Amino acid sequence: MKKGVLGLLFLLQLTSVMAVESKTRLVVGIVVNNFYPEWLKIYKGNLSEGGLRRICDRRITADYRYLYSQSGVDQATIYTGMLPSNHGVIAHDWYDRLRGRRQNNVLSDNCLTLGEDGVRGLSPEKLEALTLGCAMKMNNVFSKVYSVAVNGEEAVLSGGSCANMVFWLSEQTGKWISSSYYADSLPGWLQALNAEMESDAFIQRGWMSLADEEKNVTSLRLKSKVGLVTNFYYDLAQAKRKFDTYRILKATPYANTLVTDLAMELVKREQLGTDNDADLLALNYSCLDYMNRDYTVYSREFQDVVMRLDQDIERLLNLLDVRVGKDNYTVFLTFSEARELLPEELTKMRLSSGYFSIFKAVALLKSFLNLLYGEGEWILDYDSEQIYLNRQLIEQKKISLKEMQDKIADFIIDFEGVGYVLTAYSLMHNASSSGKEVLFQNAFSQKRSGDILYSLVPTWVPILKEREDNYARYSKRNRIPLFLYGAGVPRELPEACAMTELLPMLCDILDIPVPYTAEP
Repeated sequence: MKKGVLGLLFLLQLTSVMAVESKTRLVVGIVVNNFYPEWLKIYKGNLSEGGLRRICDRRITADYRYLYSQSGVDQATIYTGMLPSNHGVIAHDWYDRLRGRRQNNVLSDNCLTLGEDGVRGLSPEKLEALTLGCAMKMNNVFSKVYSVAVNGEEAVLSGGSCANMVFWLSEQTGKWISSSYYADSLPGWLQALNAEMESDAFIQRGWMSLADEEKNVTSLRLKSKVGLVTNFYYDLAQAKRKFDTYRILKATPYANTLVTDLAMELVKREQLGTDNDADLLALNYSCLDYMNRDYTVYSREFQDVVMRLDQDIERLLNLLDVRVGKDNYTVFLTFSEARELLPEELTKMRLSSGYFSIFKAVALLKSFLNLLYGEGEWILDYDSEQIYLNRQLIEQKKISLKEMQDKIADFIIDFEGVGYVLTAYSLMHNASSSGKEVLFQNAFSQKRSGDILYSLVPTWVPILKEREDNYARYSKRNRIPLFLYGAGVPRELPEACAMTELLPMLCDILDIPVPYTAEP
């Protein structure tokens, strides 16, 4: 009898130890912006076993469940477990009616940039919800939370208000910078890393395909000038001299390598995942950023981006295996503002497609409103499929706001490429449980959204006023893959879920309470 009791106690102790060992010590969130998810299948045979293929085995189809999938907005949704209608980040920018000006989602008057003297800083002040990092810190004050991205917006909205620090790449200096919202100065080890100027090394190398990496750069540069390069070669040093900005790195896969190198340094310097106080490392990769539309989805440039990202992730996972332990970390991988096929690609398949210009549409709309209601500045702003009306002028002229919204909706729907139009009034006074209206509602903020919201038909995309036009960029792809890998991931995963369900999943893996602000 005594032996039986001792045996039971030993079994219970062993089970307890195994449970502790299987509990994750580090969550690594990987979000890739402007990626075409189908590439994972197209190039599967070229991917290494230790990179993307390693973490892309367990797949869920995740649904953002709102219109206007956009980098920054998507990160806020992922890390808060809330929809834009509730977490407040509805776009890169929105019109602030109270202040009478456009408001950026992270730019702040209350902090400065660390690493660039006198430059306004970024903060998560506009994010109206607790994040995964907050939940981890509330559960354990010794948990560490870091976020890294090429762009500050994604870094800040992934890290949230409780991050130890967030880092992004400076377009002015090519160095890693942060915000005084998080700390008074950059860590000493990061200042030393910045002094090495890895960005300059990539610029001097130029961008060539992986297959040409071992070739003579000078020879490639000369051959490219006379059109003899069989793959491609982009002279980044020449571009840097011409445009005088490190932004050119964002249009290359080297940006992802820089993110990976900093992430690996963070793991080592900050001892992430090396104790029982679970940590978070939020990483944001980019797929050629503002140059994303310059190549077709089957171009050699995009193939090279995928191959290099695969290598970067393999390097990171190998480091985590050694530093944290193979069974002690959890990775999730998903996509933000997933790339759509462009009209040039769709017309080859005999599909009706085109570019919709909100700039031309608004010019015609202004003329229409002047004819209908008299001369006036009826439109204050427009952005991300939203139009903001001058409510003060409308009230002064004693015009019905609902009537004007309805007339504009009837006017906009007649434009080729527009598939659906709703007014703010209808969204505030009518609730829908299915269909396109739900996607509008989930993206709509009564305080921050416009008076008119519209969406394009699936085969149309918004035209950019300039190549780098950030405001008009978004994706209509709300369903994208979500991959889970590592410690604590359930053996049975659902085939599909809302993206807002990722946060509760991660909290369950971490064995911490889900923030009360998350979607029920």
